[in-house]
Formats: sequence, C-alpha cells, structure tokens
Amino acid sequence: MIGRLAILLEDFRGAFPREATFVWFVIAILGFIVRLEDYGVSSIIRWLRIRADFYETFLAFFRSSAFKLEKILQHWQLQVAKRHAVRTSCGKRILVGDGIKVAKEANYMPGVKKLHQDSEDSGKAKWIWGHHFGVVGTLVGTVAKIFCVPLRAELHEGATALRELQEKETPQVKGGPKTTITTLMANLLVDRAKLFNEPCVGVLDAFFAVAPVFEIAKTAMLENGRSLLQIITRAKGNAVAYELDPPAYSGKGRPPEYGKKLKLKKLFDSHADKFESITTEIYGEAKTVSILCLDLWWKPLQDTLRFVLVQDGEQRFILMCSDLTMPPAEIVSLYAKRFKIEVTFKMVKHVLGGFSYHFWTKAWQFLGNNQCLQPEDIKNMPPKIKQLITNAINAVEGFVNLAMIATGLLQILAIEQAKEIQRLHRWWMRTNANEVPSEEMVKRIIQHEFYHNFRKFKHTAIYKLIQQKRRESKAEPSKMAA
Repeated sequence: MIGRLAILLEDFRGAFPREATFVWFVIAILGFIVRLEDYGVSSIIRWLRIRADFYETFLAFFRSSAFKLEKILQHWQLQVAKRHAVRTSCGKRILVGDGIKVAKEANYMPGVKKLHQDSEDSGKAKWIWGHHFGVVGTLVGTVAKIFCVPLRAELHEGATALRELQEKETPQVKGGPKTTITTLMANLLVDRAKLFNEPCVGVLDAFFAVAPVFEIAKTAMLENGRSLLQIITRAKGNAVAYELDPPAYSGKGRPPEYGKKLKLKKLFDSHADKFESITTEIYGEAKTVSILCLDLWWKPLQDTLRFVLVQDGEQRFILMCSDLTMPPAEIVSLYAKRFKIEVTFKMVKHVLGGFSYHFWTKAWQFLGNNQCLQPEDIKNMPPKIKQLITNAINAVEGFVNLAMIATGLLQILAIEQAKEIQRLHRWWMRTNANEVPSEEMVKRIIQHEFYHNFRKFKHTAIYKLIQQKRRESKAEPSKMAA
C-alpha cells in the first residue's frame, strides 16, 4: 500500500520547481501518516528518523517563499477532479463548506483570538482562545461509501488584516469589499468551483444562511453564461419570506411590492395538510419524510429562492436552495451529506493530528500578547515585522493544508484499493468494516508496512528522496561488529 501512496505523491512533482522543496513536501505528507504521536513538526522528524540537524530546515520549509501553497492546492484539486466525483442528478459537482475552531494559547502566534463555540457537546468550552479555519471539500466516493475530500483550508475569523499581509483578495458584495466569515466562505467556494470549471452546488449549514453568501455565488458565471455555483443551506429558525404574487392593488396608498408575508416556522402547523411524504436518502439510508416545497421571495437577497420545509418525526427544519429547478427530495438528500465534512474534520484532527502546529514569531510582540491585528496597525508596521508575521501565518495554513492533503490521499486509497486494504488488515475489530475502509484503517496498513515490512517501502520512489535526509540506523555498527 505504501507503494500506491508513493505513486500518488509522485504526481505532485509538477507543483514544485525545485526538487528540494518537493522532498520536504513528501516528508511532511508521509510523516502525517506514519508518525505515532502528534507533536507538530518534531514528531515527523522523530518517526521518519530524519537527521536532527534538519529540524530547523524543515521548519523553514513551511515559512519559505519557495513553498507555494496555492499552486500545490491547485495541483491537488486537479488530481481530485479526476477521481470518483459524487454528482447531483443533473451532473453538478458537490462542494461542502464549514468552519472548525482549534484551541491555541500561544502568546506569539498570529491570528489567535477569543472564539465562541455554539455546540450542544458538553465537552466543548463555550469560549476558547484559538484559530477559526474555513474549509471546503468535495464529495467523492462510490455507492458503498462517500468521503468529503478536503480541498482548501484558510484562517477566517479575525483574519482581515492578516489576509492583507498575505495579499489575498477581499470578497466583494454589491461592488464593495465585505470581509466576514460568511463572505470568506462564499469566496472560498467560488474559487474552488472556478478551478473545477464546471457547475457546482455548495452545501452549508445555517450559519451561512445570509444574503451575501447567495449574492457572491450568484455573480459567479461560467464562460458560456451558465451559473457556476448554486447554494443549499439550512434556514435560520426565524426565517421570513414572501409569496411571489403581490395582492391586487386597491387604489389606495403605495402599491404592494411583495406578496403575503410568511413566517416559515408557522407553516408546519398552518399548512400541515399540504405536506407530502417522500422517500429520499438521508445518512446513507432510505428514509420517508414529509416535505413542503415553496418558491418564495427572500427580501434580504431581493430574489426568489426555493424553500423546503422538512418534518422528520418530531424534528422540523427548513432548507434554502438558490436552484429553482432542483427537486426537493434531492435538496434534502444533499443537505444530509453535509455531515461528511464533520467526519473529515475528525480524521484530520484526531487521526492525523493536522492541527498540532506550533508556529509562532516574537514579532507578534509588536502588538502585545493575544491581540488581534487590525488593518490600521499595518500602516505603522516595519517591513521586517510584516514579513515575519506573514511567514508565521503562512506556515500555520501550510501545515493544516498538508494535513488535509494527507487525509485526502488516504480517502482516495480507501476507494481505489478497498479490496487490497481489507486483505492486508489482519487485526481484530469489534465491528466489521464497510466495503470501503476508513481513513484510519488505511493509515494503519501504511504504518505497518513502514515499521514492520520495510522492504516494501525501500523499493518505492519516495524512499530515495527521504533516505538522503535520514540518519543512519543504530543497528548498522552492531551488524558490522558481529
């Protein structure tokens, strides 16, 4: 299996103009997969047996100007585009976006701020210090199993000034700049859809049910004039919309612009007789739910959206979709697949340790400890300080995105080498695995080959790349003495 991973890694060679940078990229990806502890860069050095004097060089790799993250991610996305895409009934690619908050208390780490966590999980603190990443992935898989392969992660909350230092573009809404968590996510979805260069559907949760998200998606067009991106999201509990046809003008006062105002939450009771039962796929199973589909005028957007009211037993929720031609059953099914990105977050965080970074800079003392960088602070900042802060935040995003790529590679191997992985996995499991194994099972197979069947790794192309950075085994002098 490690040979298959080597073939996938070789495909990235074109994203690196210099072989030295490519070697450190390979070391990072393989290190995420085979290391047995999550202590940032040092654990990769330790478990790959890289020479200790290369530690500072490896750190410098993440801050280096030769490390072109966007170019690597573009190459990665083009590789994903060729493999097992899950599509809608009309052939659109499915993108999923969400945010994840990571606890960090480093005083000299750029972008760390106080974050509020809205969660029903009692194990999560209500307030934490840390980073908030926005992540976009695409659904990939077979009938047996679907994965959300991560495509891009970037810092979103409190990152306005940092983005200016990184020279990233500012989201535009109605011709003016608007940098918020929601507009940054919409911009990220549009960027990924443009790289695919085909119609896409973006699935988001209720936090992103705001007009700017739909407006940014609405302005994105393909060269043939077709819409590039449609949005599906869950509506907020207090959502209000209007019927399309305004009432007849009585001749008095101002003519009505909108139809009847509807508080969507109340329609579950007032329009109960209009709901119809459908059977659709929810969380991988065929399930019967009651729905009511209405095309209504949404005032914040000043446009028509499709609203789908869903009653699943005692649970009630409302979905919004900008595609007025999409069947309501498919809207419900696509939204149910949104949880796949939560599974990916779990794998990146707990299986690969993708958020165990410790990049910091003493240049952050320029602002004082635990302060958020504001756009006005940049004007008085010395160029050297700007560069050090930019390098540190680039290293943070680089580390996380390489962990995302490593996760995606495990997912691709799980799909393409499912039978071989099942054959190689000889350990007892309480529950029999699915036809398509998990990312963790693939990781265990590669780890086993690396540590216990080294000859399989020794004959791969990446072995020669990594060997030049490795220290000599302590077993060699003993063998010579014998």
